[in-house]
Amino acid sequence: SADYVPLEDREFVCMNDEYSECCTGQYTLVLSRKVISDHFGRNKACTRDITDWPLFCRKHYQRATYNQELWQLRKIDLILRQFDVIEAQFPGTVYEVVLKKSEEARLNAFSRKVASGMSTEEAIASVNPRPGKAFEAPIDILRELQYGMGPDRTIAQVKETVNTIKDMLHKKETTQVPSIEFLPQLPGAMSRKNTPKKPTRVSSKGSVRK
Repeated sequence: SADYVPLEDREFVCMNDEYSECCTGQYTLVLSRKVISDHFGRNKACTRDITDWPLFCRKHYQRATYNQELWQLRKIDLILRQFDVIEAQFPGTVYEVVLKKSEEARLNAFSRKVASGMSTEEAIASVNPRPGKAFEAPIDILRELQYGMGPDRTIAQVKETVNTIKDMLHKKETTQVPSIEFLPQLPGAMSRKNTPKKPTRVSSKGSVRK
């Protein structure tokens, strides 16, 4: 077609189908969607060095998310794939696994209520997902995922956590991937951060030190 642009001339390649070319005509980055970066700490410093993310064009993203049940399973596969992409770029990466703040707050509220003597059933009811809000996972799901939380999680451990979520989706225990983040701790990132700056030969007043 007249709109066809060869893959090598596109600003990004739509990941909708890895086995055939996207032909929507949406090949510029402004028309792309980062589909899973929110599960890796989107826009946080720990993700800035990672250059390879799965991108969808706007049209394919809208089509893919129309069937939410299938989309959630597709997201799981993309998250699992991203662990391998990061490992290839930064071998030995470990992860800090956390819930997003709002879900962490719900889980903490539940724990406080139980600790103060409220029954588990009452505590769950008090922090149940509220209609009209952004997706909130059932509290039992968050409690189970707690076991995979924390710093220094290996690629095997984070994959196990994601496969647990996949199993929960198949069993209809949750309708969406919970708001969980896998924050990559890239090898060398900390040492770069902690490296003292070399003393400059220019003083604070702008003159060159001898």
